[in-house]
Amino acid sequence: MPLESFLTRWRKAVRPLGTPTAALLAQRRRQRRLIYRTLTIIVLLGSAWLIYGYRASAPDRARAEVALGAKTMGPGAYDESIRHFDRAVELWPEYAEAYLLRAVAEHSANQPGPALADLDKALDLDPVSTRAHNVRGQIYLENGDPQKAILEFSKSLKAQPTLDGYYQRGAAYEKQGEHQKAIADFDAALHEFREAPYAYRARAVAKRNMGDRAGASADEEAARRMETGRSAEPDVLLAP
Repeated sequence: MPLESFLTRWRKAVRPLGTPTAALLAQRRRQRRLIYRTLTIIVLLGSAWLIYGYRASAPDRARAEVALGAKTMGPGAYDESIRHFDRAVELWPEYAEAYLLRAVAEHSANQPGPALADLDKALDLDPVSTRAHNVRGQIYLENGDPQKAILEFSKSLKAQPTLDGYYQRGAAYEKQGEHQKAIADFDAALHEFREAPYAYRARAVAKRNMGDRAGASADEEAARRMETGRSAEPDVLLAP
């Protein structure tokens, strides 16, 4: 409807009537109905546009909450981080990263039950999330179930070989007394990244438990050199 026509009808609808005849009263009622319907349509369209804009921005707002949660995560601040991740999943229920990071915070806050539930959700949304499998494996390992932990680390490594996946699975094998398998995983971890002193120390423990004192000493020396800022010798880095 042209703006001029609409305003003209508005003035006619609200101006005082001369002689209140039946025809004039009926005309005024029609005009009022027209104005009310027009305003209703405008309000509904405006509301729909605002709702659409609010929903369309949900992923961006969820990412902002996750960024805040990750930034604040640390000892004494896990509850605050979890609140940010709570808001993120409320805004965007399909955001796998939000569930994963909330699980990490819950695990750090000694809440294994909620952490496992969030990891299940994260893996439903992203089945090849190596970090989700690794965190779930860590929880199983800490709760005294190395066999389940090994399964999780193996799933992680199948999706993508990583230093963390090999190292964690090696630790689980060592906890079960499978020293040779542990050493093989620590070897693989160091193949992914050689400058990892903790992997050398873990391999040293496994070698010592196998009776290889010389190999254990070599790994401990490699770790010590890295921790003091000196590179290990190539033959030590590649030691089996």
